[in-house]
Amino acid sequence: MVLRKKIAPSLFILFVGLMLSSSTALAQIRVGSGDKRLFNEAKLAYKNGQYQNVLALLNRRYSLRDSSTPSGALALAGYAYEKLGQWNNAEKIWAFLITQRYRTANSKMTKAYRADAIDEAQEAPLKLYEYYHRRAEALTQLYQNDYKSLSPRLRDLYSKTALMYVAILEESDDYEDDSYDTIPERLEKFDKEVKAKKYRNNWFLQSSYMSWRDRIGIVFSDGSRAEIESTGEGSCFGGGWRYENDYWEFNLNGCYAMASMTIGAEDLGNTTPINNYFQKGVPSTAIMGGPSFLWKPRSKGASFGVHIPFVYRKGDYEPAPTATLEDTQIFTYGYLLQADWRFEKLGISTKFGKVQRFSSSVWSLGLMYTF
Repeated sequence: MVLRKKIAPSLFILFVGLMLSSSTALAQIRVGSGDKRLFNEAKLAYKNGQYQNVLALLNRRYSLRDSSTPSGALALAGYAYEKLGQWNNAEKIWAFLITQRYRTANSKMTKAYRADAIDEAQEAPLKLYEYYHRRAEALTQLYQNDYKSLSPRLRDLYSKTALMYVAILEESDDYEDDSYDTIPERLEKFDKEVKAKKYRNNWFLQSSYMSWRDRIGIVFSDGSRAEIESTGEGSCFGGGWRYENDYWEFNLNGCYAMASMTIGAEDLGNTTPINNYFQKGVPSTAIMGGPSFLWKPRSKGASFGVHIPFVYRKGDYEPAPTATLEDTQIFTYGYLLQADWRFEKLGISTKFGKVQRFSSSVWSLGLMYTF
Protein backbone atom coordinates (compact mmCIF):
# COMPACT_ATOMS: atom_id res chain seq x y z
CA MET A 1 0.00 0.00 0.00
CA VAL A 2 2.82 2.32 0.92
CA LEU A 3 4.54 1.49 -2.40
CA ARG A 4 1.41 2.38 -4.33
CA LYS A 5 1.20 5.73 -2.52
CA LYS A 6 4.80 6.53 -3.51
CA ILE A 7 4.38 5.38 -7.11
CA ALA A 8 1.16 7.27 -7.76
CA PRO A 9 2.61 10.80 -7.41
CA SER A 10 5.62 9.80 -9.47
CA LEU A 11 3.45 8.51 -12.27
CA PHE A 12 1.41 11.71 -12.14
CA ILE A 13 4.53 13.88 -12.43
CA LEU A 14 5.83 11.73 -15.30
CA PHE A 15 2.48 11.97 -17.09
CA VAL A 16 2.35 15.73 -16.73
CA GLY A 17 5.93 15.96 -17.99
CA LEU A 18 5.15 13.85 -21.03
CA MET A 19 2.11 15.96 -21.80
CA LEU A 20 4.12 19.16 -21.55
CA SER A 21 6.85 17.69 -23.76
CA SER A 22 4.28 16.62 -26.33
CA SER A 23 2.68 20.08 -26.29
CA THR A 24 6.08 21.73 -26.80
CA ALA A 25 6.95 19.37 -29.65
CA LEU A 26 3.60 20.07 -31.33
CA ALA A 27 4.14 23.78 -30.90
CA GLN A 28 7.57 23.48 -32.49
CA ILE A 29 6.09 21.57 -35.41
CA ARG A 30 3.45 24.24 -35.89
CA VAL A 31 6.04 27.04 -35.74
CA GLY A 32 8.27 25.16 -38.16
CA SER A 33 5.38 24.78 -40.56
CA GLY A 34 4.63 28.48 -40.26
CA ASP A 35 8.29 29.28 -40.82
CA LYS A 36 8.24 27.34 -44.05
CA ARG A 37 5.22 29.20 -45.35
CA LEU A 38 6.72 32.55 -44.35
CA PHE A 39 10.06 31.64 -45.89
CA ASN A 40 8.36 30.68 -49.17
CA GLU A 41 6.51 34.01 -49.14
CA ALA A 42 9.81 35.82 -48.61
CA LYS A 43 11.43 33.91 -51.49
CA LEU A 44 8.49 34.77 -53.77
CA ALA A 45 8.79 38.44 -52.77
CA TYR A 46 12.50 38.33 -53.63
CA LYS A 47 11.73 36.76 -57.00
CA ASN A 48 9.23 39.57 -57.68
CA GLY A 49 11.77 42.25 -56.78
CA GLN A 50 10.00 43.24 -53.54
CA TYR A 51 13.16 43.39 -51.46
CA GLN A 52 11.81 45.56 -48.65
CA ASN A 53 8.92 43.12 -48.29
CA VAL A 54 11.43 40.25 -48.03
CA LEU A 55 13.00 41.88 -44.99
CA ALA A 56 9.59 42.72 -43.49
CA LEU A 57 8.47 39.10 -43.78
CA LEU A 58 11.68 37.73 -42.28
CA ASN A 59 11.58 40.22 -39.42
CA ARG A 60 8.09 39.00 -38.47
CA ARG A 61 9.57 35.76 -37.24
CA TYR A 62 13.32 36.24 -36.86
CA SER A 63 15.77 38.69 -35.49
CA LEU A 64 18.40 39.06 -38.16
CA ARG A 65 20.90 39.90 -35.41
CA ASP A 66 20.16 36.73 -33.46
CA SER A 67 22.74 33.95 -33.76
CA SER A 68 19.98 31.33 -33.64
CA THR A 69 18.30 32.55 -36.84
CA PRO A 70 18.47 29.87 -39.58
CA SER A 71 21.17 30.25 -42.21
CA GLY A 72 18.62 30.23 -45.04
CA ALA A 73 16.77 33.21 -43.59
CA LEU A 74 20.02 35.10 -43.03
CA ALA A 75 21.26 34.38 -46.55
CA LEU A 76 17.96 35.53 -48.09
CA ALA A 77 18.16 38.73 -46.05
CA GLY A 78 21.74 39.20 -47.21
CA TYR A 79 20.72 39.00 -50.86
CA ALA A 80 17.82 41.43 -50.22
CA TYR A 81 20.19 43.90 -48.54
CA GLU A 82 22.48 43.67 -51.60
CA LYS A 83 19.61 44.46 -53.97
CA LEU A 84 18.71 47.47 -51.83
CA GLY A 85 22.31 48.68 -51.87
CA GLN A 86 22.62 48.23 -48.08
CA TRP A 87 26.06 46.69 -48.35
CA ASN A 88 27.02 47.23 -44.73
CA ASN A 89 24.10 45.07 -43.52
CA ALA A 90 24.80 42.47 -46.18
CA GLU A 91 28.49 42.29 -45.26
CA LYS A 92 27.65 41.68 -41.59
CA ILE A 93 25.41 38.75 -42.52
CA TRP A 94 27.99 37.14 -44.83
CA ALA A 95 30.70 37.64 -42.20
CA PHE A 96 28.53 35.94 -39.55
CA LEU A 97 27.70 32.98 -41.79
CA ILE A 98 31.37 32.51 -42.69
CA THR A 99 32.86 32.82 -39.22
CA GLN A 100 30.10 31.17 -37.18
CA ARG A 101 28.27 28.64 -39.33
CA TYR A 102 31.44 27.44 -41.09
CA ARG A 103 33.97 28.23 -38.41
CA THR A 104 36.14 25.12 -38.80
CA ALA A 105 36.15 25.02 -42.60
CA ASN A 106 36.79 28.76 -42.81
CA SER A 107 39.69 28.52 -40.37
CA LYS A 108 41.31 25.81 -42.49
CA MET A 109 40.90 27.79 -45.71
CA THR A 110 42.23 31.07 -44.34
CA LYS A 111 45.21 29.32 -42.70
CA ALA A 112 46.01 27.62 -46.00
CA TYR A 113 45.81 30.99 -47.78
CA ARG A 114 48.19 32.65 -45.33
CA ALA A 115 50.58 29.72 -45.69
CA ASP A 116 50.42 30.11 -49.48
CA ALA A 117 49.07 26.57 -49.72
CA ILE A 118 45.50 27.21 -50.80
CA ASP A 119 45.98 25.05 -53.91
CA GLU A 120 46.74 22.10 -51.62
CA ALA A 121 43.75 22.60 -49.31
CA GLN A 122 40.72 20.32 -49.46
CA GLU A 123 37.52 21.60 -51.04
CA ALA A 124 35.27 23.55 -48.68
CA PRO A 125 31.44 23.32 -48.64
CA LEU A 126 29.84 25.03 -51.63
CA LYS A 127 27.83 27.30 -49.34
CA LEU A 128 31.06 28.61 -47.83
CA TYR A 129 32.39 29.44 -51.29
CA GLU A 130 29.10 31.23 -52.03
CA TYR A 131 29.43 33.28 -48.84
CA TYR A 132 33.07 34.06 -49.67
CA HIS A 133 31.92 35.42 -53.02
CA ARG A 134 29.13 37.50 -51.51
CA ARG A 135 31.30 38.96 -48.77
CA ALA A 136 34.07 39.80 -51.25
CA GLU A 137 31.49 41.69 -53.33
CA ALA A 138 30.10 43.49 -50.26
CA LEU A 139 33.58 44.53 -49.11
CA THR A 140 34.39 45.77 -52.60
CA GLN A 141 31.23 47.88 -52.68
CA LEU A 142 31.94 49.32 -49.24
CA TYR A 143 35.53 50.08 -50.24
CA GLN A 144 34.35 52.02 -53.28
CA ASN A 145 31.22 53.69 -51.88
CA ASP A 146 32.53 54.63 -48.42
CA TYR A 147 36.17 55.22 -49.31
CA LYS A 148 36.35 58.78 -47.98
CA SER A 149 34.76 57.92 -44.63
CA LEU A 150 36.85 54.78 -44.06
CA SER A 151 40.08 54.93 -42.12
CA PRO A 152 43.23 53.84 -43.99
CA ARG A 153 43.34 50.73 -41.82
CA LEU A 154 39.80 49.69 -42.80
CA ARG A 155 40.43 50.44 -46.47
CA ASP A 156 43.42 48.13 -46.40
CA LEU A 157 41.50 45.46 -44.48
CA TYR A 158 38.50 45.50 -46.83
CA SER A 159 40.67 45.31 -49.94
CA LYS A 160 42.95 42.54 -48.65
CA THR A 161 40.03 40.45 -47.32
CA ALA A 162 38.14 40.68 -50.62
CA LEU A 163 41.25 39.66 -52.57
CA MET A 164 41.85 36.75 -50.17
CA TYR A 165 38.37 35.37 -50.87
CA VAL A 166 38.92 35.76 -54.62
CA ALA A 167 42.20 33.83 -54.36
CA ILE A 168 40.44 31.03 -52.47
CA LEU A 169 37.60 30.91 -55.01
CA GLU A 170 40.07 30.70 -57.89
CA GLU A 171 41.38 27.41 -56.51
CA SER A 172 37.94 25.83 -56.21
CA ASP A 173 36.99 23.19 -58.78
CA ASP A 174 33.34 23.04 -57.74
CA TYR A 175 32.26 26.67 -57.45
CA GLU A 176 30.93 27.72 -60.86
CA ASP A 177 29.97 31.39 -60.48
CA ASP A 178 33.12 33.10 -61.76
CA SER A 179 31.78 36.67 -61.61
CA TYR A 180 34.17 37.21 -58.69
CA ASP A 181 36.89 37.52 -61.36
CA THR A 182 35.99 41.18 -61.85
CA ILE A 183 36.70 42.16 -58.23
CA PRO A 184 40.53 42.57 -58.45
CA GLU A 185 40.23 44.56 -61.67
CA ARG A 186 37.56 46.83 -60.18
CA LEU A 187 39.60 47.46 -57.05
CA GLU A 188 42.69 48.25 -59.11
CA LYS A 189 40.74 50.58 -61.41
CA PHE A 190 39.17 52.33 -58.44
CA ASP A 191 42.56 52.85 -56.76
CA LYS A 192 43.92 54.36 -59.97
CA GLU A 193 40.96 56.71 -60.17
CA VAL A 194 41.44 57.79 -56.55
CA LYS A 195 45.09 58.52 -57.30
CA ALA A 196 44.17 60.37 -60.50
CA LYS A 197 41.71 62.64 -58.67
CA LYS A 198 44.04 63.43 -55.81
CA TYR A 199 45.42 66.96 -56.01
CA ARG A 200 49.11 67.68 -55.64
CA ASN A 201 51.22 70.81 -55.99
CA ASN A 202 54.64 71.62 -57.40
CA TRP A 203 56.83 74.46 -58.59
CA PHE A 204 58.17 75.03 -62.08
CA LEU A 205 60.49 77.26 -64.07
CA GLN A 206 59.73 78.49 -67.57
CA SER A 207 61.53 80.30 -70.39
CA SER A 208 59.65 81.55 -73.44
CA TYR A 209 60.12 83.32 -76.74
CA MET A 210 57.51 86.08 -77.11
CA SER A 211 56.27 88.26 -79.93
CA TRP A 212 53.76 91.11 -79.79
CA ARG A 213 52.76 94.40 -81.39
CA ASP A 214 52.34 97.42 -79.17
CA ARG A 215 51.34 101.07 -79.67
CA ILE A 216 52.34 104.37 -78.10
CA GLY A 217 51.00 107.88 -78.47
CA ILE A 218 52.95 110.88 -79.76
CA VAL A 219 51.80 114.37 -78.78
CA PHE A 220 53.12 117.35 -80.74
CA SER A 221 53.80 120.84 -79.49
CA ASP A 222 50.64 122.18 -81.09
CA GLY A 223 48.52 119.68 -79.17
CA SER A 224 47.86 117.29 -82.05
CA ARG A 225 48.23 113.57 -81.33
CA ALA A 226 48.97 110.38 -83.29
CA GLU A 227 49.44 106.71 -82.47
CA ILE A 228 52.48 104.74 -83.58
CA GLU A 229 52.70 100.97 -83.71
CA SER A 230 55.65 99.12 -82.22
CA THR A 231 56.62 95.55 -83.04
CA GLY A 232 58.90 93.49 -80.86
CA GLU A 233 60.16 90.11 -79.84
CA GLY A 234 62.20 88.78 -76.98
CA SER A 235 62.49 86.32 -74.12
CA CYS A 236 60.50 85.94 -70.92
CA PHE A 237 61.98 84.14 -67.88
CA GLY A 238 59.98 83.10 -64.84
CA GLY A 239 58.13 80.28 -63.17
CA GLY A 240 55.12 79.45 -61.09
CA TRP A 241 53.23 77.24 -58.68
CA ARG A 242 50.88 74.49 -59.85
CA TYR A 243 47.93 72.72 -58.13
CA GLU A 244 46.66 69.78 -60.15
CA ASN A 245 45.31 66.29 -60.50
CA ASP A 246 45.12 64.11 -63.60
CA TYR A 247 42.08 66.01 -64.95
CA TRP A 248 42.40 69.67 -63.94
CA GLU A 249 45.14 72.16 -63.24
CA PHE A 250 45.26 75.59 -61.66
CA ASN A 251 48.51 77.53 -61.61
CA LEU A 252 49.90 80.95 -60.93
CA ASN A 253 52.73 81.84 -63.27
CA GLY A 254 54.66 84.90 -64.31
CA CYS A 255 57.78 86.03 -66.14
CA TYR A 256 60.02 88.98 -66.78
CA ALA A 257 60.25 89.83 -70.48
CA MET A 258 63.09 91.60 -72.27
CA ALA A 259 62.34 92.59 -75.84
CA SER A 260 63.74 94.64 -78.69
CA MET A 261 61.14 96.91 -80.27
CA THR A 262 60.93 98.54 -83.68
CA ILE A 263 58.67 101.57 -83.85
CA GLY A 264 57.87 103.93 -86.69
CA ALA A 265 55.37 105.70 -88.86
CA GLU A 266 56.21 107.31 -92.21
CA ASP A 267 53.18 109.54 -92.61
CA LEU A 268 51.87 111.21 -89.50
CA GLY A 269 49.78 113.72 -91.39
CA ASN A 270 50.38 117.13 -92.95
CA THR A 271 49.10 118.93 -89.86
CA THR A 272 51.80 117.52 -87.56
CA PRO A 273 55.18 119.19 -87.07
CA ILE A 274 56.99 116.05 -88.29
CA ASN A 275 56.03 113.63 -91.02
CA ASN A 276 57.66 110.47 -89.74
CA TYR A 277 59.07 108.89 -86.61
CA PHE A 278 61.26 105.76 -86.55
CA GLN A 279 63.36 103.84 -83.98
CA LYS A 280 64.87 100.38 -84.06
CA GLY A 281 66.23 98.14 -81.30
CA VAL A 282 64.42 99.98 -78.53
CA PRO A 283 64.81 98.13 -75.20
CA SER A 284 61.47 97.22 -73.67
CA THR A 285 60.70 95.24 -70.53
CA ALA A 286 57.50 93.73 -69.21
CA ILE A 287 56.32 91.86 -66.16
CA MET A 288 53.50 89.43 -66.95
CA GLY A 289 51.77 87.22 -64.43
CA GLY A 290 48.43 85.71 -63.53
CA PRO A 291 46.38 82.51 -63.15
CA SER A 292 45.92 79.69 -65.64
CA PHE A 293 42.97 77.29 -65.66
CA LEU A 294 43.63 74.10 -67.63
CA TRP A 295 41.69 70.96 -68.51
CA LYS A 296 43.54 67.70 -69.13
CA PRO A 297 42.02 65.26 -71.60
CA ARG A 298 42.72 61.55 -71.45
CA SER A 299 45.81 61.95 -73.58
CA LYS A 300 48.70 61.82 -71.14
CA GLY A 301 50.62 65.04 -70.56
CA ALA A 302 48.46 67.47 -72.55
CA SER A 303 46.40 70.29 -71.06
CA PHE A 304 44.35 73.12 -72.57
CA GLY A 305 42.78 76.22 -71.09
CA VAL A 306 43.07 79.94 -70.52
CA HIS A 307 45.64 82.27 -68.98
CA ILE A 308 44.68 85.70 -67.60
CA PRO A 309 47.83 87.82 -67.35
CA PHE A 310 48.28 91.21 -65.75
CA VAL A 311 50.94 93.17 -67.64
CA TYR A 312 53.21 96.03 -66.74
CA ARG A 313 55.21 97.20 -69.77
CA LYS A 314 57.91 99.87 -70.09
CA GLY A 315 59.68 100.99 -73.25
CA ASP A 316 62.78 103.21 -73.45
CA TYR A 317 61.63 105.16 -76.52
CA GLU A 318 63.34 108.41 -77.43
CA PRO A 319 61.00 111.38 -77.79
CA ALA A 320 60.62 112.97 -81.20
CA PRO A 321 61.71 116.56 -81.88
CA THR A 322 59.07 119.02 -80.69
CA ALA A 323 56.94 116.09 -79.44
CA THR A 324 56.43 113.95 -76.36
CA LEU A 325 55.56 110.27 -76.09
CA GLU A 326 52.63 108.77 -74.18
CA ASP A 327 52.00 105.21 -73.00
CA THR A 328 55.68 104.32 -72.73
CA GLN A 329 54.64 102.72 -69.43
CA ILE A 330 51.31 100.95 -69.12
CA PHE A 331 49.55 98.52 -66.79
CA THR A 332 46.92 96.33 -68.41
CA TYR A 333 45.54 92.79 -68.61
CA GLY A 334 44.80 90.13 -71.19
CA TYR A 335 43.17 86.81 -71.95
CA LEU A 336 45.17 84.11 -73.69
CA LEU A 337 44.55 80.57 -74.82
CA GLN A 338 47.13 78.18 -73.39
CA ALA A 339 48.25 74.67 -74.32
CA ASP A 340 50.87 72.62 -72.44
CA TRP A 341 52.56 69.31 -73.19
CA ARG A 342 54.53 67.78 -70.35
CA PHE A 343 56.96 64.88 -70.44
CA GLU A 344 58.02 63.97 -66.89
CA LYS A 345 60.05 66.97 -65.68
CA LEU A 346 60.25 68.85 -68.99
CA GLY A 347 57.40 70.40 -70.90
CA ILE A 348 56.37 72.79 -73.68
CA SER A 349 53.93 75.65 -73.26
CA THR A 350 52.40 77.99 -75.80
CA LYS A 351 50.03 80.94 -75.32
CA PHE A 352 48.13 83.06 -77.81
CA GLY A 353 45.62 85.84 -77.33
CA LYS A 354 44.86 89.47 -76.71
CA VAL A 355 46.34 91.95 -74.25
CA GLN A 356 44.34 95.16 -73.83
CA ARG A 357 46.03 98.30 -75.23
CA PHE A 358 48.29 96.18 -77.44
CA SER A 359 47.55 96.60 -81.12
CA SER A 360 47.62 92.88 -82.01
CA SER A 361 47.81 89.40 -80.51
CA VAL A 362 50.50 88.13 -78.18
CA TRP A 363 52.18 84.79 -78.84
CA SER A 364 54.71 82.82 -76.82
CA LEU A 365 56.38 79.43 -77.02
CA GLY A 366 58.61 78.09 -74.28
CA LEU A 367 60.00 75.32 -72.13
CA MET A 368 59.03 74.34 -68.58
CA TYR A 369 60.90 72.42 -65.92
CA THR A 370 58.94 70.97 -63.00
CA PHE A 371 60.56 70.32 -59.64
